[in-house]
Amino acid sequence: MGEACFSADMQTGKMLFSESVHSGWYAVQTSYRCEQRVAAALMTKGLTTYLPLLQEVHQWKDRRKVVNVPAFSGYLFVHHEPSLRNRVRVLETSGIVRLLGGNHAPSEIPEVEIEAIRRTLGSGMACDRCDALTPGTQVTVMRGPLAGVEGRLARIKNGLRLVVTISIFSQAISAEVGLNDVQAVHEYATAGVSARTRCTSSP
Repeated sequence: MGEACFSADMQTGKMLFSESVHSGWYAVQTSYRCEQRVAAALMTKGLTTYLPLLQEVHQWKDRRKVVNVPAFSGYLFVHHEPSLRNRVRVLETSGIVRLLGGNHAPSEIPEVEIEAIRRTLGSGMACDRCDALTPGTQVTVMRGPLAGVEGRLARIKNGLRLVVTISIFSQAISAEVGLNDVQAVHEYATAGVSARTRCTSSP
C-alpha cells in the first residue's frame, strides 16, 4: 500500500497532499500460448517482467526434446508502481486478457511468493507443475484401493483425509490419503495437456 504524505506550502499556508507509492509484483493473464510474446512486449515498454519457466519433455515419433514452458500456463508477473497510467500501459499490451485482482483493482503479489518461485525453480531440484491442493479442494483419488473415488480434502490432526459425503444429509466418512495420490477435479478438461510436467532446473 502507498503511504500518504502531507506538507505545507509556506507561501499560501495551504496543506499539500502527495502519495508515495512503491513498486510491486502483479499477475496478468494472457491469451493462449502468448506468455513469452507478452513478456517481451511489456519489456519494450520498460516494465520488469517475470515469466517462470520449467523444462518439459516433448515426445515425437522419432525423437524427444526438452523445451522451456511457462510454469503457470497463461500467466506471468509484471513489476510496476500501482498507478492508473501503468495499469493502462499493461492492459493495452497485445495478448493480455486482464490483471488479476479484486474490488476492481489489481492485487499485489507478495515479494516472498515471487522469491519462493525463483528459488524453487532455480534450485536444480526436480519440479512438478501441479494444482494447489488445499483443504476443501474437490479431488479424485488416482491410485491405490480408493482409485476413482471423489471427495474433498480435509486436514485432520497432522494428515490429509478424503471426506466422502452424502449430499442429502450432513454426515460423512473420511479416509487418510497421500497428497501425491489425488488430483483436483476440474470443471473443464484441457485436452491434450498433462497436468504434471517435469523440470530439472530453471533457465
